[in-house]
Amino acid sequence: MSVAVGLVETNVTVDPGGETGCTVRVRNTASVVDQFTLDVVGDAAEWARVEPATMNLLPGTEEEARVTFAPPRAASVPAGSVDFGVRVRCHEDPDGSVVEEGVVTVRPFVELAAELVPRTSRARGTGRHQLVVDNTGNTDTTVEILPSDPDRLLNLRVQPAAPVLRPGTATFVKLRVRPRRRFLLGPDRNLPFQVAVTRPDTEPIVCDGTLVQRAVLPAWSPRVVLVAVAVVVALVGLWFAVLKPTVQSTAKEAAQVQTEQLSQEVSEVKIQASEAAETAEKVEKAVTEGMLPTPAPEPSSGPGTGPGRTNGGGPQGGTLENADPETATDFRVATNASPTTSNTFTLATYRPAEGKVLWVTDIVLQNPHGDAGVLQVRRGATVLLETGLNNFRDLDYHFVQPVRFSAGQPVTVAVRCTNPGTTACTPAAYFAGQLVPVPPTPSPSASR
Repeated sequence: MSVAVGLVETNVTVDPGGETGCTVRVRNTASVVDQFTLDVVGDAAEWARVEPATMNLLPGTEEEARVTFAPPRAASVPAGSVDFGVRVRCHEDPDGSVVEEGVVTVRPFVELAAELVPRTSRARGTGRHQLVVDNTGNTDTTVEILPSDPDRLLNLRVQPAAPVLRPGTATFVKLRVRPRRRFLLGPDRNLPFQVAVTRPDTEPIVCDGTLVQRAVLPAWSPRVVLVAVAVVVALVGLWFAVLKPTVQSTAKEAAQVQTEQLSQEVSEVKIQASEAAETAEKVEKAVTEGMLPTPAPEPSSGPGTGPGRTNGGGPQGGTLENADPETATDFRVATNASPTTSNTFTLATYRPAEGKVLWVTDIVLQNPHGDAGVLQVRRGATVLLETGLNNFRDLDYHFVQPVRFSAGQPVTVAVRCTNPGTTACTPAAYFAGQLVPVPPTPSPSASR
């Protein structure tokens, strides 16, 4: 081998977003003038450079080069030790090369961002929120979630209360907000609260939220009660003004008819009784005179009673139709796209389960770090939304007609990052809607 290579510093430390370096010495041990090419190999090669990259050396002479390490301040470069090597290749001996190895230590850093989704909930009982915490640093960290309300009117519960945040990921923390007291009627009440994301030796990140508490009874219930009272009063007035006199008049007429019928029947009975008395006198007179009595026909029986009338009715039945409740769902799709000058997109996909259909009613696009580039929301390969990252930090879409996704046409967030340098783009998209099963296809029935 016609070259000797040595590193002056074999262990160096660098901060993400900063620079550090080490010196490498190259000596020509051959007997001819040669040209040497230097480069960095290993995991640190993407963010390392050598100056000068080429040198011409006379026999027995040496020269120094500077190796500079500049890791980006991003989650793509994890904290810890990274092995590297400085490779030197000779022009006169292309097949031979010398590699001198060393270690560069990347220091850890933590950057957090938090957002409360939704900021405002409306409920008579419990309001539900999600706290989305992004760790854009290069190391794991544990945070504490501390909810509070200034007026102490709410019961606040988070789960988990101390999540572990992985680098380059978003963690969802469930938050339930429940008022301590309810009210029966009245206008809605706004109950503010705060959620703080804390970790030692750093300022907390505070997110503000509001629970709009509704009355136990709907706002239209007093109007319904008033209408019901008015209807009852009207029915009572109708009874006393119209129906009751009519009923009394009808009853009097019916009683009059029955009285007349009874009077007529009594008169007939009296006539029959008078005739029977006369016949009895004649019989008694004949017996007294010694004549055989002639049997007298017995009086006919009294009048019979008329048949009564019966009224009948049957109960009315009914059925209660219960609709299946809709299943609400929400999720967040986070991206991490490296800068590019081509028309290449980095994709992040959420795919519904087989046999399920996702109907999306709300989309929230998030760009908390102000990245540059283009973001697309696709259904499968079809682009539904496209917007420039420079145009927004938070952008909401609400659909009257829900957007349909399925396992064959999943939700895809595509990002083309045009940030300067090597800073990655980390926008995200939050989706809310309904995840419902696909209805079975009815089988055709045979006709008879």
